[in-house]
Amino acid sequence: MTPDRALFFGDIHNHNALGYGLGSLERSIDIARSHLDFFAFTGHSSWHDMHEMEGGREKHWLAGFEKLREAWPRVQELNASANNAGEFVSFLGFEWHSSRFGDHCVILPGESAPLITPDTVTALREYTIAHAGLMIPHHLAYATGHRGVNWDVFEEVCSPVVEIYSEHGNSEDDAGPFPYFNHSMGGRVSRNTARAALDRGLRFGFVASSDNHRGFPGAYGEGLLGVWADELTRASIMEGIRARRTIALTGDRIAIVFEVDGSPMGSTVRSSGEVQADVIVNARDEIDSVDLVVDGAVHLQLGQDDVAASRRDDGTFQVRFEYGWGPWGDLSLDRVCDWEFDIGVRRGRIEAAFPCLQSGPFDEQRRHSVRVKDPHMLRVRSYTGRRGAYRQNPNQAVVLQLRGGQDTVFDLHLRQPAEAVRSVTAAELSESSAAGFTGPFPAESYLWHRLVREGSTMLSATEQIQLSPGNHYLYPRVRQRNGQMAWASPVFVEVAP
Repeated sequence: MTPDRALFFGDIHNHNALGYGLGSLERSIDIARSHLDFFAFTGHSSWHDMHEMEGGREKHWLAGFEKLREAWPRVQELNASANNAGEFVSFLGFEWHSSRFGDHCVILPGESAPLITPDTVTALREYTIAHAGLMIPHHLAYATGHRGVNWDVFEEVCSPVVEIYSEHGNSEDDAGPFPYFNHSMGGRVSRNTARAALDRGLRFGFVASSDNHRGFPGAYGEGLLGVWADELTRASIMEGIRARRTIALTGDRIAIVFEVDGSPMGSTVRSSGEVQADVIVNARDEIDSVDLVVDGAVHLQLGQDDVAASRRDDGTFQVRFEYGWGPWGDLSLDRVCDWEFDIGVRRGRIEAAFPCLQSGPFDEQRRHSVRVKDPHMLRVRSYTGRRGAYRQNPNQAVVLQLRGGQDTVFDLHLRQPAEAVRSVTAAELSESSAAGFTGPFPAESYLWHRLVREGSTMLSATEQIQLSPGNHYLYPRVRQRNGQMAWASPVFVEVAP
């Protein structure tokens, strides 16, 4: 089982100052282009059934809606100019609020469309269909009537996928990791989770996006979307989402190939009762577990012993370099720290680099740049700080995928926030992570994480599953040892009586 398409990463739900967030749209586009394959800016458009709030707080939302309406012509122009097939894809979009019907992001494939503010989900759906778009419900698990999903009005026709993870938390289930606590709309309601909707027979795939309000698409840890597509174009990415060849990711760019009887994730399969499920995982850190979920229950759980059984040493490994920490707000010492450094690689070569860029601290002018200059040099310009750090983590990081051996040497040439040259070998990182400091306490520091062999990050499995007559759903859920997760869209199986 090998993928016959490429895996592209993006964020199709994020905000900035054209709404009630921070930052310019130009900045959002710059950031998206720097580390994503595709994105959609989804400005806040309307909230037709908003109630009055204490102290007139609703004016905050109303002012945001007006900003988007006034800027809509410029939004369309900037979105159109950002799109560059084969290099970077941008979609036009907006977010529609509704207490009763739940919030939805509308993603459009064209260069222009009117911005509408309908009072019903039916009118929004008619608009979306007329423009060949997608209508994606998100932060599902809030209570219905409080901007949580309303499964009673869900229709697959223009909602082939739902957003199960964002900076709000995890909507797959009400007992899983990443609970809701960032916002004022409460905790997770069981009947509104993705699992509850699948159990009642609804069909959809899984996506994740950040819902970041600081103008930072693709913010690490806040949600990311993977799409298996033929090419990097609007039409191909849209087709991949419609076909539900999607992976919902918390942050790390975990690749999953999932098939049932040879049909890829998102498919509907007809069967006489026994099916074969195949899954391949290529993770960015050590795999902790891979669950094969069948009808809401874990049918098969593969853990570290299963990964270890296939472990091999073919000279491929991954190393995570994390930097930040430093002064914290409780001591009134928090600050923005600029970083500039190169990582040279001797007796080895860089095959890929995966940025893990947090959204905080907010800064309109600063930009991150993570660039593989050549197979032996990574060049980074970045910044860290605790102001507005998501879930209290101020750090940035990059994961290097390399080919080499125990004698591979990493040379860190640090120029900011302090001058330093430090070297560490793959042999040393096989035994222990290695910390470095840019000055005396409480100055910023960095960490070479322990080296991770390819055999610890890859797993493939085949399982025969007997299913009773009726309709069923199957999907894999991946968890790394560092807590980052991924979900592939379900395959739906129809078994005849």
